[in-house]
Amino acid sequence: MFKIAIVGAGFAGLSVCWHLLQNLPCQVTIFDPLGIGGGASGVSTGLLHPFPGRLALRSWLAAEGMEATNALLCVAEKALGRPVAQRTGLFRIAVQAAQRRAFCERAREDPEAIWMPNIQAQIPMAINAPGLWIPSGITVFSGLYLEGLWKACSMQGAQLEEAKIGFLGDLKPFDAAVLCSGSEIFQFPECAHLPLEPVKGQTLLCHWDTPLESGLAGLGHITPTENPELCQIGSTYERGFLDLAPTPEAAYKLIEMVGAFYPPAKEFRVISQVAGIRMTLRGGYRPLTAQIAPRVWAFTGLGSRGLLYHAVLGHRLALRLKDLCK
Repeated sequence: MFKIAIVGAGFAGLSVCWHLLQNLPCQVTIFDPLGIGGGASGVSTGLLHPFPGRLALRSWLAAEGMEATNALLCVAEKALGRPVAQRTGLFRIAVQAAQRRAFCERAREDPEAIWMPNIQAQIPMAINAPGLWIPSGITVFSGLYLEGLWKACSMQGAQLEEAKIGFLGDLKPFDAAVLCSGSEIFQFPECAHLPLEPVKGQTLLCHWDTPLESGLAGLGHITPTENPELCQIGSTYERGFLDLAPTPEAAYKLIEMVGAFYPPAKEFRVISQVAGIRMTLRGGYRPLTAQIAPRVWAFTGLGSRGLLYHAVLGHRLALRLKDLCK
């Protein structure tokens, strides 16, 4: 029985944990002082679809990522006995001329992206603008999903220690380790060379009077939550930040961005505001999976596409560890 440590209890850490438990005889211990979903994953607004980015380009590994994440959503739902996501598609409004051209081209070349001359026909309170309908789009209820996936892992013997790991030497009792610690990755000197950059993201939890049945994105986005009276608004992308705390300026900016394509958002009542730190790869958006020491891997840099990539890459990394542990 192999002993494997995972540092970090967000999307990446729980994905690796589940796939390890499915693929080799092992005892997995997850270390995270903040508990399950205590970092950036827990405040994710839950957008999951194949066409992220301002110009809606089909993402790398989009089909594989959607399939793998859907499978983990089902695992979490089975463990919790309730839905952890809303599978009702996503509307993307083209609010810039460059987006209109790009979205139209996407619809011509990809059957998963459906051109809509006027999204207002489907969402009457939105602005009069064209865009895309993405039927495969999913809104993940991030907190519930993490809770369910952890429950599934724990039912198969995984353990959680709410403790901080500061040195690789702390992991010597284990046969292998995976660092999924997001913004805390640089606490390990062995990771200092990794081409990563922290990006601060702030989101709002709001009360709305008229719920939308699907997620709606323009510059910024609105997503439903498991509570039909509440929605989330996201997200900022802040580099060179000095403070990790939420800021009133960001809240104003988010309401302004979303209100520009969905005017009722200007009247939403803000319930709470949260901030998290994402790690992104410099010069790109693909996550990083790298061996940084004998029997130690880093899985990080998921950025704003964590939901799209955590499952498929967590599975691939678990298979690498399976070979390593032979």
